[in-house]
Amino acid sequence: MDGLSARRLRISRVATLAGGITCTGLGIAGMLRAHFGTDPFDAINASVGRITGLSVGVASWLNVGLVLALAWILGRRPRVGTVVVGLGIGLVINLGLALLPVQHGIVVRAVLAAASLAVLYLGVTGYVISDLGAGALEELMLALVARGAKLRSARWGIEAVLLAVAFGLRGPIGIVTVAFVLLTGPVLAWTIPFLARLVRLPLPHHDPNVPLGDIR
Repeated sequence: MDGLSARRLRISRVATLAGGITCTGLGIAGMLRAHFGTDPFDAINASVGRITGLSVGVASWLNVGLVLALAWILGRRPRVGTVVVGLGIGLVINLGLALLPVQHGIVVRAVLAAASLAVLYLGVTGYVISDLGAGALEELMLALVARGAKLRSARWGIEAVLLAVAFGLRGPIGIVTVAFVLLTGPVLAWTIPFLARLVRLPLPHHDPNVPLGDIR
């Protein structure tokens, strides 16, 4: 790869990472404002914020640290980009909650919830394929994939555990939460290789024994 091509690849990775962080944070904020439930991890973050008085963004930073520690124990060392993802998403969540008004009409809330879920998936896919450091849950997911798990199964298992914790903490669980748990594994198994091909980025995995081209 020549210098110009390498530079373009780096720019593409950084742009994809930034877009992924922004979409993810806004998607989470939108789901919280729609009040149809949110993903299990952010249901936990919202519960921790409620219990401790912290903002959802700050609570997410604490929980991200715990998940990254677990991923590191499983062999996937967090990179600078991973920390940037965690901090950036927390900031965008707080900004999104400050800018998005509380919605009351059920139709508007339903549309907001569906759109926010789609934006969240786009964001997660974006920062994963940037390969500059995935989010905490994605690092844990990829650590499990490197140990032989299929991506879909790994993500389902993670979300099931998080859902149980969120339920125990009386987090904002609803129909969107259920949809997230059921859809995330299959959706990411399709969107990660698809978007990577679309933007011409290599799949974010470096262990030749565990090809992400077979993540479905």
